[in-house]
Amino acid sequence: MEELLARVAAEARKDPGRVGPVLQVLVGDEPDSPGGLRPVAARLNDVRLAAAHDEFRAGSLTADEVRRRLGLRSRQAVHALRDRGRLLGRTFGNQTWFPAWQLDGPALRPNLATLVGALRRFSDDAVAADRIMRLPRDELDGISLAEALDDPGRRDRAWALLGRLGEP
Repeated sequence: MEELLARVAAEARKDPGRVGPVLQVLVGDEPDSPGGLRPVAARLNDVRLAAAHDEFRAGSLTADEVRRRLGLRSRQAVHALRDRGRLLGRTFGNQTWFPAWQLDGPALRPNLATLVGALRRFSDDAVAADRIMRLPRDELDGISLAEALDDPGRRDRAWALLGRLGEP
């Protein structure tokens, strides 16, 4: 901790306009120059978004992997499912990723259309939908919605939570 504080002090001496507003917010003060927080917030948001995208890809399948698991003839058939709203996917560069929880072995998850519809009431973004589905939830005894939907003892609670997505 001492090393961190020494680094903060050194940065504050070099560039007080950049460090000062952040420190003021940390101690509960109103920053003298709120505009100084913008670059810090932008950088933190970039880091957070990159981590969310990495996590999304780590729990997802490529179009080729989905094609093989579903026994489809082409990646275009997978993309057609996405285009028709039957699968959620997100493209990064020239690769599209599909959350793995949408599949149940060699088939689409039962009730996937209903599930995707519930998620789309909250967001059309596959990364946001994936986070909703994979984050542990206290209401489900610390497991995710994706896991709870596969658990007969928690399935009804999971569907109830999905039904309330987007509500205040």
